[in-house]
Amino acid sequence: MLAFFLGLVFLMGGASRVDATSLVVLRPVSVLICAAALFTFRREHWQGRGWLLALMAAIFALSLSHVIPLPPAVWQAFPGRAEVAELDRLAGLGDIWRPLSLTPMNGWHAFASLFAPLAVILLGLQLRRNESHLLLIILIGLGVLSGLLGLLQVIGDPNGPLYLYRITNNGSAVGFFANRNHAALMLAMLFPMLAIFASNPEGTIDAQQWRRLLAISLGVVLLPLILVSGSRAGLILTLIGLLSIPALYRRPADGRQVRRGGKRFQIKPLPLVGGMAVLALAMLTIVFSRAQSIERLMNRDSADEARMDFWKTSVELFWKYFPMGSGSGSFANAYQVIEPNRMLGHFFVNRAHNDWLEVAVTFGLPAVLLMVICVFAFFRVTLSIWRRQPATSRTTQFARLGSVMVAMLALASVPDYPVRIPIMMCVAAVASLWLAGGGAAGDRAKDAAWQGGK
Repeated sequence: MLAFFLGLVFLMGGASRVDATSLVVLRPVSVLICAAALFTFRREHWQGRGWLLALMAAIFALSLSHVIPLPPAVWQAFPGRAEVAELDRLAGLGDIWRPLSLTPMNGWHAFASLFAPLAVILLGLQLRRNESHLLLIILIGLGVLSGLLGLLQVIGDPNGPLYLYRITNNGSAVGFFANRNHAALMLAMLFPMLAIFASNPEGTIDAQQWRRLLAISLGVVLLPLILVSGSRAGLILTLIGLLSIPALYRRPADGRQVRRGGKRFQIKPLPLVGGMAVLALAMLTIVFSRAQSIERLMNRDSADEARMDFWKTSVELFWKYFPMGSGSGSFANAYQVIEPNRMLGHFFVNRAHNDWLEVAVTFGLPAVLLMVICVFAFFRVTLSIWRRQPATSRTTQFARLGSVMVAMLALASVPDYPVRIPIMMCVAAVASLWLAGGGAAGDRAKDAAWQGGK
């Protein structure tokens, strides 16, 4: 069920706009999957990982609190609501009940979006450790498919049918996404995932060698795909992903010392030929592509200055609606209230392009406190798993992978908003499961079979 749901999310969850048609299907399915997961959810599934469910419950509660109608005397007392109260008076509506959110329908949209990652967590907590580790293969496969689709998009018509969303970065390699930055981030996160995939000690020496060769070949293909994506942030995050490989990769066995049938194991020529063919294809892609990511990294454009203006105005919004915020899903409308005249043009600001800041603007002080708790929990767990030296179990390796992926998502949220996309929400949920230890509590026998280097 979880594999099916992740595939559905990648196919339909590449955008977060309220008018994305695919969400009409994805949102109800997410709720149904959550209901199905609760039928089989038992106490032992969350033991040791209750903090993860507690954080999800806090996020749900905060989001729900912004869409529940409140008495006039309550919502009018919060800062920034005087304009709304005056509009109600001028329209002859009188004193009516309103929620905290200035845009209640968008608030409900944001609340419904939380069911997709919740479904992943509720199902993922019921998996055994080795089963939760198999999610790695699913994410790698879906990520590579997205990258290959992006390559076809670049080669084909910029306005062709391969682009899944009406409002997208036409001409760029977006894959299953609507935004090239989100597509590039997914590809960048594949590098640490491939490092863990290549470290798998299971199977024969031949199987281990094939996994390493496959991981290297995919990594070579990913680099030109990121270059043609046109995402500067994706290129920087790719460097972070590449730098994490030495810390994550752990050679499962030394093939030079392993003998089978009296003969020393040797690398077969066929895999080498295949790997060199993949390398040649990747290099040709680099040569004949535009390498938009590097071009945009070298050239500063007007969007950089605009982003700084977004952030300055967003800080003003934070204090205008402090301490409760402008309300869930209301950033675009709240921004228009104080948008500077110099920023008026042929486009409108739909996001702050800094998700940390946008969450603070829309949800206020409670969200700031919740983010502080989440960051504290992340560093506490991360320091714990990275201090386990050496990393002898696959569970620890996956926990470290989860920490790297969550860190990359957090960094990507500084200039962008990736975790608002259903795909990235679910990827973050899987990474959190790995970080939290993944799998059912007490499954020591299964975990022992996944010991690295043995």
